[in-house]
Parts: sequence; structure tokens; C-alpha cells
Amino acid sequence: MFHEIGTQRPFDAILDQIIENIKEGVLKPGDTLPAERLMAEYLGVSRPALREALRALEFLGVIVSVRGGANYIADDLSTCLIRPLSVLFSLNNSSVRDTQQLRSALEQKATFLAAKHCTDDDASKLRDILDLLDHSDDEIIRAKLDKDLHMTIAKIAGNPMIYTVLYASANLIEQMITGIRAFIMQKNISVPEVDEQHHKIVESIIRHEAEDARKWMWHHMNTIEHFVLEKMDV
Repeated sequence: MFHEIGTQRPFDAILDQIIENIKEGVLKPGDTLPAERLMAEYLGVSRPALREALRALEFLGVIVSVRGGANYIADDLSTCLIRPLSVLFSLNNSSVRDTQQLRSALEQKATFLAAKHCTDDDASKLRDILDLLDHSDDEIIRAKLDKDLHMTIAKIAGNPMIYTVLYASANLIEQMITGIRAFIMQKNISVPEVDEQHHKIVESIIRHEAEDARKWMWHHMNTIEHFVLEKMDV
């Protein structure tokens, strides 16, 4: 799994070997890394150098460290950009509107690509989520289903970079404004408009009408931005 580092800078070499093992499937989500003492021996580095690299991967969300215990690969690597993006946005004094605009651009591209790639199985998944949305009155459940719908579309798009950044930006907005999805999904505020948009988006994706799907997502994101800004004023 690991081999001794040659002339490469230890920090870079440790990161490279761990990431390569994840890419190759040698290390899988949830797998435990060897004890730090053993890893340092395998790699031929000091334990402080190893810890520096592990802490960097922990910050990125690639590994999870248990205090006084083991380090293991994160169960969900799609979350690994949330903290770095949060820091980047803070350093640039980015607003919620900035974050939402990033999400909007990604959602539109994801929807366009999803319409190109949608299979019968994908269509069935989208219809099932819509059906659950249509028959639920619970705001918390509807908020979860809303997120599931958007992330399913992003997965169907088939671009892992779009999916990962979109996941991070959507979660970042939720961290900035607690309960934003539940607020948007309240029956008395959003159902006629938002639910119709969801149906139009899904129908266009299933029919492989990529440009129509993108346009409906554009309308949807404008609606969401309106509710985001409204929630900020509450």
C-alpha cells in the first residue's frame, strides 16, 4: 500500500501515495489507515511529517481522525470541498448571493448534461423522488427530498467535478442560512411555483431536451435566490 519516499518532498509524497491508493481502490471509504508509527516506517518519514500531511487531508475532509485513535478514509468523499470552499469564500468576503450564483451556474450545467445522459433507470429515480415530494406535507422531509432531487440530477450529469463542487456549494449555503431548504419548501410559500419547476425540469431531462431543462433550472435557481434573500431578511 505504501512505499518508502525517495527524493520527493515528504509532505507532497505522503499526500500523493494516500490519494493514489484511494483512486486505485486500495483504500476505500471507511477504511482505516495503518497506525502512524507503522505508516511513518513504511514511508521512511518522521511522525511529525506524517501528521502534517494527515492533518491537511483531515482539513480537506478526505480522512477523519479519531482523537487518540485511528485515521480512516471519510465515508463520503463528496463533502471534501466544503471546508476549503468555506475558507476561500471567507477570504474573498463572498456573500450568500455569490455562493448561490455559483450554485446556479453549476445546477444549470448539471441539468443540461443530465438531459443528455438520462437513462430509463435515471428517469425512474427522478419520478420516484417527485412522487414523494408531491405527497409529503412535512417540511423537513420535503427539504431532504428537494436536496435528493438536485443531487440525483447532478449524478446523472456524469461529471464528478460538477457534482462535488455543487454538493459543497449547496451545503455551504445551508450552513450560512440554517433551515433554508425547509423555509423554501414550506407549503404556504413555495409549492405551486417550486413544485411546477421541479416537474418541468424532470420532464425535460427525461425527454432529453437539454436546453429546455437548463432554462427551467435557470428559472428555478432565480426563484431559490429570491427565497434565500428573503430568508436572510427574516
